[in-house]
Amino acid sequence: MSVDLDSLDEGGKHASTEMVESISHTCESDEADEGVWAAAKKNPKVILYSVTACVSSMLWGFDIGVNSITVALPGFKMVFGYEYGGELLISATWNALWTAMTSLGMLIGSIICGYASDRGGRRLGFGIGSALSFLGVGLEYAASEPGMLLAGKIINGLSLGFFLTLSSIYASEIAPTALRPSLTAMVNLFINAGQLTAIGIGNTRFSLLTPESYKVIFAAQWAFPCFIALAAIFIPESPWYLCRKGHIEQAKKSLCRLHVKNTNTELILKEIQTAIASENAIANMQKDVSYLDCFKGTNWRRTRISCGMFAVQQFTGIAFYSQALYFLGISGLPTALTFQLALGGFGVAMLGNIVSWFIMNYVGRRPLILIGIILNGLCLMSVGIAGCFTTMAAMYYTGYVMNFAQLFYAPTVGAVSWTISAEVSSIKVRAKTQSLAIVTNALVSWAMNFIAPYLINTDQGWAWFEVPELKDRTYTELDDIFAQKLPTRKFQEATVSIDQRTGEA
Repeated sequence: MSVDLDSLDEGGKHASTEMVESISHTCESDEADEGVWAAAKKNPKVILYSVTACVSSMLWGFDIGVNSITVALPGFKMVFGYEYGGELLISATWNALWTAMTSLGMLIGSIICGYASDRGGRRLGFGIGSALSFLGVGLEYAASEPGMLLAGKIINGLSLGFFLTLSSIYASEIAPTALRPSLTAMVNLFINAGQLTAIGIGNTRFSLLTPESYKVIFAAQWAFPCFIALAAIFIPESPWYLCRKGHIEQAKKSLCRLHVKNTNTELILKEIQTAIASENAIANMQKDVSYLDCFKGTNWRRTRISCGMFAVQQFTGIAFYSQALYFLGISGLPTALTFQLALGGFGVAMLGNIVSWFIMNYVGRRPLILIGIILNGLCLMSVGIAGCFTTMAAMYYTGYVMNFAQLFYAPTVGAVSWTISAEVSSIKVRAKTQSLAIVTNALVSWAMNFIAPYLINTDQGWAWFEVPELKDRTYTELDDIFAQKLPTRKFQEATVSIDQRTGEA
């Protein structure tokens, strides 16, 4: 494989330097044609390790559930609240800080993770995230005053930045093309599972008036860093990371652990080494990779798409849906019903996410995103219309729509956003691009805790003009198409100039 270094400018340089990622999948190109089920049968180990990594994202969903339910527990209010007019209330300032500062911690954690995982590896990143979570949850559990609880939430937020960044990166790097969308979308499944678990535990604590009512929920969070810390010891390091660092023997062992015995791991390793040699030749002409590289050449477009997917998640209603438990509680619906609806809604969300694994490869990413935006926009509009009426029928309608809108959100925007964000970034700046995406997630989440989702129409336009179709495209093809600077609508019929088998122009 030869590369004309003189002909490389901006996107061209990045296209060649990013070949290591695409070549990692050349031996698996047939699996993209065989479909999800055929690829799954051939890659049981990849699925196991990807699922293990994605479990870490469950902590964010659990954290969201904890924030929602603890402020409603009488036992929590007796410690952190105050009496006013015969009722126990929580300070609006502290309530806002507990939520917003968790997002701030997640933002900082994702930035740190970009550097740490590029220097020390994905496994080290999971280990650091676990240690931070141990400490943060410990402070939350021991807290008896608002400031200490805030410190615990910020530190736990740092771990969330690590887990959310690494879970999708790891799954994307080890998954073959056919399984990549399903395994990266699994992040959203575990986020929903975390919320469902937290609400389920919290629903049993309302009758208790002691600190144990909420301390049990805080302590339950320790299960996640414990699991991830142990998993980090046993999961194989990403072979792409090892090859970039020159640890060839370790990369070979990692490939053997990731694949079944009849896989030609020697061939995969040789192809990765060839790509690395080409990459290093170009890297010598460039400065060390930094976050600024995410905004140069074609990487800027890819960074916009990767980060924008999490803004889309918030603007299509997830911030509003996540407040359903509190909102419906003060609207007059029976407390028991609000919890039943919440549990049912999260159950539907998990089912919808699983459905996305099978339809994403057939329908495509772009259509699902656009359909999801439209359907969720209609749901939000109908809730707004229902809010103009004061009848019980309107109230019940609002309750059911706010929870079961997940039927539309989960298999479309909720799942596809994670897949697009992980797929669209280049390998050379992948960890940093993904950390920027999580920063965007944290910032928009923070903002949407204070404002209503009024930007649906703007979002729909953004998705139409920015998000291309990525279905059935290997990383080599994506690199080539982005380098061609084709408009979004022409991605699907674009042709590539790189042979998928040989990697030669």
